[in-house]
Amino acid sequence: MATLAKNYHLAVAYFTNRYPRATDTFIQREVAYLRLRGLDVNTYSVRRSGSEHDVSESIREEKRRTRYLLPARPLALIVENLSALLRSPLRYVRVLHLALRTARPGLRGLALQIAYFQEAVLLASRLRSDGIKHLHNHLGDNSGTVALLAGELAQVSYSITFHGPHIFFDPTHWALQEKVRYARFIVCISHYCRSQMMLFSDAADWGKLKIVRCGVDTRRLSPVATRTRAEKLLYTGRLSVEKGLSVLFESLKALSDAGRDFELTLVGDGVDRDRLEVLARELRIDRYLVFAGYRSQEEVGEYLGRSDIFILPSFAEGVPVSLMEAMVAGVPVVATNVGGVAELVESERTGLLVPPADSAALAQAIARYQDDHELRRRVASQGRERVIQQYNIEIEGQKLLDLFSTLGNLPSV
Repeated sequence: MATLAKNYHLAVAYFTNRYPRATDTFIQREVAYLRLRGLDVNTYSVRRSGSEHDVSESIREEKRRTRYLLPARPLALIVENLSALLRSPLRYVRVLHLALRTARPGLRGLALQIAYFQEAVLLASRLRSDGIKHLHNHLGDNSGTVALLAGELAQVSYSITFHGPHIFFDPTHWALQEKVRYARFIVCISHYCRSQMMLFSDAADWGKLKIVRCGVDTRRLSPVATRTRAEKLLYTGRLSVEKGLSVLFESLKALSDAGRDFELTLVGDGVDRDRLEVLARELRIDRYLVFAGYRSQEEVGEYLGRSDIFILPSFAEGVPVSLMEAMVAGVPVVATNVGGVAELVESERTGLLVPPADSAALAQAIARYQDDHELRRRVASQGRERVIQQYNIEIEGQKLLDLFSTLGNLPSV
């Protein structure tokens, strides 16, 4: 990166809908790595994340240095639109047309797309004033639409990191074909993700689809000892329906009925928390559960150090960073075989895989771990090695840096 920095100054914008959040540590880690290597990374977001996400000083500092589009004063928005129109009437009309033709059918879809266009006008203005040469978006949903439009308005190149899986459920709504067509490159976090993007884009654009995995700092978490008894269970992530926690609760009910001892800690929060607390009481497993809420990365590491089994019972996933962190900490994992999970968790080798929505299979996998100390020790060791070799921020960050380095000769706009 020293050579890169000496040859030219490349100002890159990172943009998402809400940033930073306690749940998007993979983005924060990526930004920190790129800055450390000398890239000038400016962070922008549509909205400020809530105070519940301020779980560490690093997040609070990142929030202070991020520029937010909303709220925007109506008069300022009118001025920005007039400025963009006068600067290049044809470009303004062309990008507005792009926004309208990629809108979801119906009045609501049209209204949302007009709102995204207004956000793009604001973002494009900031990109110009800050001298940004390239815009990068994570997730690709509504903020990806804003990035597409803003890049065209500001005449800067843009790229998107797609994670999935929710965005693949409605590819037309999210205009995946157009986003790939206009992008300089597209980052896919897994082979599964790349295959889905190939399915929803033109074959002529497949060369833009680059695999760069999410990476973790493998030096931050030391492997924990594999204890003889395996009673401390851990889940980290959002408390939302797609995470399959209701199925996990059913499996815990079966384990409780079988007389097994355990305690499950749930680190994270979300819209499903109240419902899950009610369900736990209905199943009479609430005494085995601890709802810990959002926690800092340091605290997550402490929870991992006290855990014997990590569980991710999701209905849909990309390649979860929470699994990577558990594996690099030496905690044996059990996960559902969805999305790109099998690229990380190889059943019987780096963890255990079970079918999604199968509470009996999940209960059986947990019980098997509890009964087989050697299995836990073996998969913990091999799982940690898998992450170190294939999901290391030093390796994956360099791949992303190499992609950005190809943009260095872009002319100033």
